[in-house]
Amino acid sequence: MNVDDVRELALSFAGVSESRPFAPDRVVFKTVANNKVFAILSGHEFPDDQVTVKADPERVAELQHRFKAVHPAYKLNKRYWVNISLAGDVPDKLIRELIGDSHDLVAP
Repeated sequence: MNVDDVRELALSFAGVSESRPFAPDRVVFKTVANNKVFAILSGHEFPDDQVTVKADPERVAELQHRFKAVHPAYKLNKRYWVNISLAGDVPDKLIRELIGDSHDLVAP
């Protein structure tokens, strides 16, 4: 996956907005109904493109143990959020699933 794929997927969910409140190169995706973040595309602070998603704490731990490309989230609650390198060892299908799950966790 690449940043365009992530953006397209995130915006495919009903009632989603895109903004850049932190930096021009850091894209935040929120549900419009309750204004909750479910995905963030990385900015220049990372050496590669990454997406940050929310997950159940058990899944966060499992993902970090299983994949080298999954790390504790940058500046977010590390119990619930992970950064995923898009160029890493996480299959695209799983990245799509995790973005969808993150959306479902915050959607009203």
